[in-house]
Amino acid sequence: MLKEVSKGYITSTNPNASFNISTGSLDNYFYQIKVPYQITYEYCSGTGADDYMNAITLSEGESFYARDSYEGHGRAFKYHPLHFHDYYEIMIVLDGIVTQRIEDIDYKYPAGSCCLINRGIRHAENFDTTASLLFIGLSVSMIGEILATAEHSSFATEKKFLENKLCNFLMSDLDDPEKKAYLDFIPAFSTDSAYKHLHELTNEIIQTLMYPHFGSSFKARNLICEFLYFLSQSENYHCTDVTMGMENDQLLFTRIEHLMEEKNGRVSRAELEKALNYSGDYLNRIVNKYTGMCLYDYGMTFCLKKAADYLINTKESITSIVQTLQFSNRTHFYSLFERQFNMTPKEYRAKHISS
Repeated sequence: MLKEVSKGYITSTNPNASFNISTGSLDNYFYQIKVPYQITYEYCSGTGADDYMNAITLSEGESFYARDSYEGHGRAFKYHPLHFHDYYEIMIVLDGIVTQRIEDIDYKYPAGSCCLINRGIRHAENFDTTASLLFIGLSVSMIGEILATAEHSSFATEKKFLENKLCNFLMSDLDDPEKKAYLDFIPAFSTDSAYKHLHELTNEIIQTLMYPHFGSSFKARNLICEFLYFLSQSENYHCTDVTMGMENDQLLFTRIEHLMEEKNGRVSRAELEKALNYSGDYLNRIVNKYTGMCLYDYGMTFCLKKAADYLINTKESITSIVQTLQFSNRTHFYSLFERQFNMTPKEYRAKHISS
């Protein structure tokens, strides 16, 4: 059963069983989770006057639905206080572009990107385009259960899960509920199937919680673990531990840095534009702001760094290294390398191997 709360906004007649919402102060709302975990799927049809936002929240045995006009949701984003909560929240952008306002700084999240918000962060989300999102809320007890499962597993590979950046963040954060920090995730270029896999996991967990049967509680927990595992793998995502005070430009520069590192600097403006959803000119200005270089020259520093690594740690010929790193010819490579390291590639290899 649904009820109309205001023009353009309808909701389930039953209250949301997943969490309590209270006004912590004049400038924020506080959410307290009442279940081990909950998921919320949100869909925005667009940014026009007739568009709307749907949201369904699911937990074990409970569901809650709300629908608001796009304009109503936008007003709430603009005028309502930010919220924080006593649980961890993962936002996964399945499609479209979303603005995440974190402690009064706006960050853009394109499709495939994610963030994990801790308990001390005040935040809110708004849609920039037609988009769909998945939120996974995990209580402190649920995080403890997941970490304990990995710690006491008979599988060495499952224990190894505790060594990744995501787990380190959670373990260090559990004892400090007032800390303001979060994890930023952007898809690696090498993860061609990332979007497809995120959609598959999302569909499966929604189906599991909407139509439960014997074993569904175990399956839902397993799917949450699958999300965490997928996000934690460096071949799937580049992860940045963000502390408060990091400006939007600084985070964007860090994302550029991750992608340059992955591709040894061989990243075109078009590829960065597509991955980060900013114009090439703007990305060039960001790189220049933090390095004094243009995008091409900054990318070349990663390429030359990789060349130096090959010279020291492999027996590849210089000709092979030139081809592997896609230099047009040896002369160009030698010129750039000598400018960077003040010696020829041959001299560099001889010096570092002998030392």
